[in-house]
Order: sequence, then structure tokens, then C-alpha cells
Amino acid sequence: MEQLFYYLKVSWFSVKRAPLPYMLTVLILSLGLGVFFSNATFYYRINSDPLPAKSDKLFFPMMLLVPYQCSNCKPPSVLSYSNVAKLNASDIPSAKAAMYSAGGYLRLNAEQAPTPVTVRITQRDFFSMFDVPLLHGSIWPDNQPRDELLLSKATAEKLFGRTDVTGQQVLLDDRLFTIIGVLDQWQMLPKLYDAFNRNYLNPTEDIYLPLESGYDYNYLSNTNSSTFEDADYRKLATDGRTKAIHQLQYWVQLDTPAQQQAYRQFMANLVADEKAAGRHPSAEANQLVMMRDIVSYFDGESGDIKAFAIVTLLFLLVCVFNASHLSLNRYLSNQYEFSLRRALGANRSQLQVQLLVDMGLMSTFTLAGAAIIAYGGIKLMNYLWPSNSLFASWDLQLMLALAALTLLCSYLVTLYPSLRASFGSLNKQLKE
Repeated sequence: MEQLFYYLKVSWFSVKRAPLPYMLTVLILSLGLGVFFSNATFYYRINSDPLPAKSDKLFFPMMLLVPYQCSNCKPPSVLSYSNVAKLNASDIPSAKAAMYSAGGYLRLNAEQAPTPVTVRITQRDFFSMFDVPLLHGSIWPDNQPRDELLLSKATAEKLFGRTDVTGQQVLLDDRLFTIIGVLDQWQMLPKLYDAFNRNYLNPTEDIYLPLESGYDYNYLSNTNSSTFEDADYRKLATDGRTKAIHQLQYWVQLDTPAQQQAYRQFMANLVADEKAAGRHPSAEANQLVMMRDIVSYFDGESGDIKAFAIVTLLFLLVCVFNASHLSLNRYLSNQYEFSLRRALGANRSQLQVQLLVDMGLMSTFTLAGAAIIAYGGIKLMNYLWPSNSLFASWDLQLMLALAALTLLCSYLVTLYPSLRASFGSLNKQLKE
């Protein structure tokens, strides 16, 4: 320990001897790391797996059940109510849920001004499939239509000022609903259960409503809907259930490879039955997309974030090169000191330890500067692109990654000078 303090003292004297070049080296390296890390934060968050324990067990089935001939066509990304009913007939999945997103207005009573809210209209298995935590109350006992809903924690606090509000009633679009549950703090990042049209970048919904109630009250999807026949979108209670109005996303949980194979066969048999009945003339184009592949399947990857990450990585490499050049200049100005220590008996391993301590000291200053610059960069990006603010948080894993990257870059910056100091010709160094 005493030897370590000695090395730190020598390193600090070296800093004080030429503070400006040292500070410039730290600043350049901090700038490169901070800018890179601010962009890498968003890239890491957007490409992370929100359900690592089960993302390989959740699947998005799609079938080309359309009333026209089509070759080499991808199946529609959303299904009709009747198609979902046919898929729901299978008992192979461990869990299954149809869903879509809609908008509405919420208030406590008729005298209060309505507040716009987002509504997830879904079935009861949604909450178990996507590990949605419940703070108060319960989930619907079945998938029947009910004038009952669940609130997010933030919505409950905003509306009532508290979260234990089960049994209370609210007006959703001037219809009276009873609150049966309040979710705990929950934000799936990215929101992969709604990946189409880059909706995975959006926050989770404020209200959760039974699917059958959504159709009964004619809640049209606010993200993606289409039809292949003459149907009235305003009559979901009738046309939505009987005609080809496609707006439902459908998810199934298949826990084992055997279940997955059996479900693929079930989908193939279903298409064969539909074709035999003369309803869908197109060739089979079934898809069973795993949750972790859903964004790339829909070509929804954020090109802007990826491009910024690549550009900032190149910027970091330039900063490392420039910092290495400054570090070499510092070595050249101090090489007589290194040579003298070698002449007095210091071996190469002792010099290497000294240079490692120098690197550790520089890494400490650089890490602090990089964290400050990265924090400022994230705040700036949140201001310029508010939709990305959900992905701006740091955790221990990210901070450790920043520390490891800082150590690596500091090592690269001091690598060549340390080699020259330890393995150069002593006679030549003393003459210089």
C-alpha cells in the first residue's frame, strides 16, 4: 500500500509539472467518451430485451387470410376479429391475448374537464404474458365484456392523488366504468408488444379495457387498421366482429419447441381449411415471429439512433488518437526522468506499474468528465427528440460499461508511451 501511495504521489507531481497538456488530454478523451456514451445509452435501451426470461417464448402469429389472390405477399401485421377467434380455438399456447391501442378521454365526473388518455384494449392473459405488475385489485376473471378497467399507477395518482382506488368509478368517454385494479410502476422498454409503426418507442398505456368492451363501445385502433371489404369502422360491435376489419395484434406464449411446432402445424391446418372452404385463395404465408425479432421483422429499427451511434464511435476513435498523440508528447518531455529512474535501478516492471497508476489516475478524471458530458448530451437529445426521453436512464450495468470503456481508452492512450519508456534504449534516452 505504501508503494501505491508513492506511485500516486509521483503521478500527481507529473500532473502538476505540466497541467495544461494533461488537462487537454483528459478533456479530449472525456469529450469523445461522453458523446459516444450519450448516444450508446439510447442505442442500448432501444435494443435491449425487456423480458429476457421469456422473450423466446412469446410469438406473434400472422396469416395471409385475405379474400384475394396474392403471391410473394407478407401477411397483414394485424388480424380481424374472426381470424383471432379461429386462432383462439387452439389450446396449444400456455397463454394468448389479442389487443389493440385506442384513445379516449377520462375524468372523475361530468363537471371535471376530460383528460386525454391512451387505452390498451386487450384480454386477461396480457398481464401474465408480459409480466405486468399489479399494485392493487385484480385482473378480469375472464374475457367477457365488462364495464371494468385497470389504471396505470401514474394515471391513478394524477386523477385521485393516490393509488388505492379499486372500487371507484370514472367516466371514460362519458361511460361509467369501475376500477378493479391499479398497476404498479411499469414501463416496458422497448414496448415490443406493439412494435408496428415504431410504436415500441412509445410509453405504455394509461388504461386497460376488456377487448369485448372495446368492440361493444366501438373503440377503433389509433395505430393500424384496414379492411378488405365494405365495412363501417364506426360499427365495431357488428361489422368489426363479422367483417374483415383488421386491427388486432395477437400474441401467444409457447413455452417449448414441441408447442411451437404444434402451433405452426395448427396454423397450416387452419389455412388449409380456409382454402378448402374457398375463402382465402392466396398461398400459405404463415409467420410465427419471436418477440425479440419483432422490430426487425417490421423494419422498425431506429436508423437515426444507429447512425448517431456509428458516427459517435468514429468520433471517439479520433479523440483517442489525438489524446494518444498528446500523451506521447508528455512522455517525450518527461523521458529524462524515466531514463534516470532506469539508470538508478528501476526495472521495467516497476516502470510499468508506475504507468498503470498514471493511467488509473487519468481514468478517474476522464470518467468524471465523460459522465458529465454524457449527462449533458442526453439532456440535449431529450430536448431535441422528446420521444426518446424514455430511453435516457442509466443503470449499474451501463455505468460499469462506461467505466470499463474509459479504462480501455486510457490504456490505449498510454500504451505506446509506456512501451517507449520501458523498452527504449537507455543510452539514447539519457542523451536525449
